[in-house]
Amino acid sequence: MKIYPVEGRTVKDPRTRAPVPEKGLTVSDYDPFWARRLRDGDVTKTPPAVDAPAPVAQATAKQDEAAAPAAAKAQAPAQEDKS
Repeated sequence: MKIYPVEGRTVKDPRTRAPVPEKGLTVSDYDPFWARRLRDGDVTKTPPAVDAPAPVAQATAKQDEAAAPAAAKAQAPAQEDKS
């Protein structure tokens, strides 16, 4: 089974003495040490949630309409005055 650390807790592998990494650790289903850690809630079988990127703010239709003429003026080439 693959186990993952619970947020806020550090559990060390008794064989390597290294903490269980965030990416998880594969251990025996029959190991009493890991069965106890799982039962006590120190580790979980559920992988950590992947942080979703923050949503991009969307402009309202009214703001888009107001910005469109200003953008068109800024992009239009300057015309010479032939008076």
